[in-house]
Amino acid sequence: MWRYSGMTRPSIRRSEPDGCVLDSRLPGSGIIASSVHSIWRPTAYHYNIALDAVGRDNKSAIDELILLHRDMRSHSIREDTITFNTLLNGCRRLGAWAYFREVEAQMRKRDRWGITRMDVTSWATLIQGYRECKDWEAVDRCVAEATSSCREWYKSQSEDGAERGIKPSTELWSAIVSIYAVRDMVSQAVASRRIMQGFDLSMNAYTFAPIFAALHRMRRSLVRQKKDAWQAIELALDEYEEMRKSNVTPNATILTNLALTIGLNNTFADTSCAQGGQDERVLSRLRDVDSTVARELEAMLSRSHDPHTYAVLLNLGGRSGAVDDVRAVWSSLINEMKFSWTVAKQPLLNSLTFSAYMNALISCKRYNEATTAFYTHVTPMSTSSTQLGRPGIDTPILIGADQSVYNASLQAFARADRHRMCVHILRRMVNSGIQPSALSVRNSMLPPDIDAQKDKPARYTRRWSLPLMIARNMWSVIIESRQREWARNPSGLTGHLFGEQLPVIVNDVAAQLIRTAAYARNVEFGEQIFDALNKEAAFFGMTSQGHHDSATTSNRFPEDLQCAPNVRTYTSMITLYCNIADLTGVNRIWTQMVNDGIEPTLHTYTSLVAAMHKVALRKRWKRSREHAEQSDRSTPAWDPVDGSGESPIPDESRVYESSKDGSVQYVWSLTAQDATIRSVEDRAVGSDVEDSTAQQSDDNVELGLDIPLSTLLLRYHSLRIQDAASSVHKDQEPQASLIDKSVAQDIERVMRVCRAVELKGLKPDARFHAALADFFETCGDNKSAELVRQHMESSS
Repeated sequence: MWRYSGMTRPSIRRSEPDGCVLDSRLPGSGIIASSVHSIWRPTAYHYNIALDAVGRDNKSAIDELILLHRDMRSHSIREDTITFNTLLNGCRRLGAWAYFREVEAQMRKRDRWGITRMDVTSWATLIQGYRECKDWEAVDRCVAEATSSCREWYKSQSEDGAERGIKPSTELWSAIVSIYAVRDMVSQAVASRRIMQGFDLSMNAYTFAPIFAALHRMRRSLVRQKKDAWQAIELALDEYEEMRKSNVTPNATILTNLALTIGLNNTFADTSCAQGGQDERVLSRLRDVDSTVARELEAMLSRSHDPHTYAVLLNLGGRSGAVDDVRAVWSSLINEMKFSWTVAKQPLLNSLTFSAYMNALISCKRYNEATTAFYTHVTPMSTSSTQLGRPGIDTPILIGADQSVYNASLQAFARADRHRMCVHILRRMVNSGIQPSALSVRNSMLPPDIDAQKDKPARYTRRWSLPLMIARNMWSVIIESRQREWARNPSGLTGHLFGEQLPVIVNDVAAQLIRTAAYARNVEFGEQIFDALNKEAAFFGMTSQGHHDSATTSNRFPEDLQCAPNVRTYTSMITLYCNIADLTGVNRIWTQMVNDGIEPTLHTYTSLVAAMHKVALRKRWKRSREHAEQSDRSTPAWDPVDGSGESPIPDESRVYESSKDGSVQYVWSLTAQDATIRSVEDRAVGSDVEDSTAQQSDDNVELGLDIPLSTLLLRYHSLRIQDAASSVHKDQEPQASLIDKSVAQDIERVMRVCRAVELKGLKPDARFHAALADFFETCGDNKSAELVRQHMESSS
């Protein structure tokens, strides 16, 4: 026997070529040196095995693969086709795309020189590799070259001459079909599948599965666009018949996508066909395929004992809204676990099947059943009082629930108006080592579904908001888990490189929590959320969405996972400060938003108008109280500067003036906030009515107008008219001649808002009608107010 010392330089001991040292203590020491050289000299076969072993190990580094390849060249061992294919697969698994392209260039050069030949495996590996790195230009180039090479081989078979090109295989063309299907290029995918038939290649379930998945996405896209989906249904029927002719047994994935495409247990397919003018023969064909798919799914369920099949049927039941089918499938799963002697390869009750069951119940709006299932089949909550009265030992228990189960349970409890339980579930996720995701936080803050809870009265009369105490408890769990991540990887931009981490504190989550703080007028809580959002953005290296200094980092995440503050977050912060009438905070947030390059929207201006309105009301109330005190002392002297030290608009700088009968009249002066509101109103409604007292905006760009802003403007002008009417001297009667002239301007502006709503085709809601009725009552027109309320009741 021999042992390899690994040395290449001469040694004192007697050695042989390639570092093989004889060991006289072991048997077989009499073998001659030539035999040693032939046994221990490595070949391309040995290096191919070593390269494959390194490439398959997820813990390997790309440097090991590169060093092994260079060592192969240093020993003057020439690479063959298998070597290049192994290197490509290793680079693909390790994500070394730069070396992947380098190996491809070497392989193409040797193929042109005739040293090594690119075979079917080479093209399939290149297509799959560029697909994973999303280099679609390279994918199209490789697909075109592979297709051309296969056609050259097919032509050479009919001619008497040397064989050219590469022989097509099922694996290569299945990969090409999958490439087109993933990119939703349905016609190209179907054409590639027909080319396989022209090459007499055998097709399998992996050939048809991507096509049916693409058809399902195509049908869903057509339905969302409110177009006729018969095109996708007809293609699905044709492909199903071709699959039957090819004797291909459909798997669960094919049956699921086929059922979702043609509408299993769903009347959409029949109605769509009827509207498209299809004949009865086509409708009967659709019903036959529908029943066949249902039978095959049931047969697969009875013979497979596979949790994936149960999950497929549960998802189908949830999509079709058939709660009885969902209950039947789940009962079959439980009974099979209790009474079946067949040993399944995987446990039937796992996170996949249980999350599918809960999501199906949620789709059917059976939230209480979903929460009961969580209590029944998940291990008891440590902080829950529902451990009493749990079923016996025979009830299957889910051990080791993953994030999908917790996300479904959070959605069920939130929709059932049990947000306090969501706090306990989030706490349990953190204690179990599961990081809550942005979806987990979104599900925990969902509003309750009042329509599904008929036993509870509808007690939410305005926009629902999460209670402040529950929001603070949720936030404490979220910020605790995020602070541990920030402390673990404090390197900012490279934080996500230590694992597949995703942002948790994102814009929509922060905006909803800030709105909760705004309703409770808790500025401290809102500032904590805004600061944490900025820390999360800095941790992932994101900059403001107005100017992308690191666009590549921001673009690696989708829009719903962006944590750089956007216009929605800034609008919530403005709402937070406007609810307490804090102009300093509003000015700071507004300046920060403008400096970040974020353009305000209509909702932002609506919040700004609300803040200015409240500040103006407080100033007018303070001025009215001082005026009443001065009227009691009969001292008609007034400082033309308002309570905050700001000068009013010059056109209305006088406070008192004498009327024709000699009485003293109080002139209602505009504040700076009133001028800002009128400026925003002119931009939103338009300046078709001349008003000399309103400050015009610097830019003439008109904002859009919606019903919430219109309602707010009606309320604002009504309160101004009411305050002006009540500001008359208490000894005088509130006659129309004594009311300030700005009242007429407010009335004119209200009429302008109503005309703008009518011209823009907006649909007023109940709040708009109520504000309009209050406006007529303020002006003393009770008859018109009653007509508006009657119209509101009749329309509702």
